[in-house]
Amino acid sequence: MSEGRLRLFYADASWIAGEAARLEGEEAAHLSRVLRMKPGERCRFATEGGEEYLVELTAVSARRAEARVIERLPAGPPAPLSIRLGLPLLKGERFEGVLEKGAELGVDAFHPLALARCEARIPPGRAEARARRWSRILREAAKQSGRVPPPRVCGAAGLDSFLRETEDCPLKLLGWLGEGSLPLAGALAQAPPRPEGQTLRVALLTGPEGDLTPEEGQAARAAGFLPVGLGPRVLRADTAPLALVAILQHALGEMA
Repeated sequence: MSEGRLRLFYADASWIAGEAARLEGEEAAHLSRVLRMKPGERCRFATEGGEEYLVELTAVSARRAEARVIERLPAGPPAPLSIRLGLPLLKGERFEGVLEKGAELGVDAFHPLALARCEARIPPGRAEARARRWSRILREAAKQSGRVPPPRVCGAAGLDSFLRETEDCPLKLLGWLGEGSLPLAGALAQAPPRPEGQTLRVALLTGPEGDLTPEEGQAARAAGFLPVGLGPRVLRADTAPLALVAILQHALGEMA
């Protein structure tokens, strides 16, 4: 089995030192109880900082797995795109589904947005616990899809914060139901050329059910976002961002 097809686990950076590596807690339990891996088997350990290692298991128990580092694996070539997704807060599993599938499709950073028409809100005092859960979902999606490092999720914020944080993105697209939207193919034709061997930074923004308010749409356009349509059908708020990411990856990214 090629190295890229071996099972991937995320380890704290402090758990890897020289030729010794280990997993603890949930990662070790998954390796031992769910996958039933045994000493002598090979897999990959990675850190959230992007380091990746080929290892051979030497001892496995319910809450701890030890391994011998065979080699540090080289980083892959730079991705064609680095995608930052401004995503409205959605109720329960719908928001988490976008995190999971968006991570598999190649989103690098998720920005949860409290927009005017969002039906979901984070209860007071629950922001930290919610962020931990979201990070865990992204880490699991990264393991499943073989991504190193995993994508990150920012704290929930308002639209103005997202617009400021994406000022340096050369390509910005707004999924828009209102008047004045461009055909997506036309907007992508305006994408700046990607220098060879470099990554094009892209910011995507989609709205909640009922879309962004006119004021929010105007603010996004003033910040350089091109309003684009996604065809004749109205997509749900958890479908639109995934469709936009997939089309973008097909046109300019890793699915081209």
